[in-house]
Formats: sequence, structure tokens, C-alpha cells
Amino acid sequence: MDTLQIISFVLDLVLIVAAVIAYHARPRIGGQLAIGLRVLLIGVMILGLAHFIETALFVVFHENLQVNEVIHRLLVGTGFLFVIVGFYRMRRAFEE
Repeated sequence: MDTLQIISFVLDLVLIVAAVIAYHARPRIGGQLAIGLRVLLIGVMILGLAHFIETALFVVFHENLQVNEVIHRLLVGTGFLFVIVGFYRMRRAFEE
């Protein structure tokens, strides 16, 4: 692995660790608000993993650019879907 690939892996790991820390640091609240926050933070973890998987597909598995980019976008889209659903659940908790 060259220097830039190592830097990419380290930064990808930082994203994953930051998402896990954010999940564990979340406030311990109850009800729909807690569920929404948990779903949102799972989406953040998926976003962090998407970058790690993208780098791994390039470096370890030598996947071609087009396939890798499609996989990356599907994972990012899934992560954002979780974030959006989490926000909707949190909003619903405030409206009740």
C-alpha cells in the first residue's frame, strides 16, 4: 500500500470510531426520541463504513472504479435513509 492508501484507511477508521463514540455518547433518553436518535446514529455509522468499504474494495480487492462507486453510493444512500428516518421519528416524538 502506498502512503495515500494508508492515509485513506486511517481516516476511514477515524470516521468509524467517531460514529461509534457518538453512539455511545448519546443522551440516555426514552421513548420515540431515543429510538429516533439511535436510528440516526446507525445511519452515521453506515456512512462511516461506506468510506472504509470503498477504500477496501479499491486497495484489497482491486475492484474497478464503476462497480466501487455504485456500491459506495448505495451504502451512502442507505446511511442517509437511516438518518432521515431517525429525524422523522425524533420529530414525531416532539409532536406527540
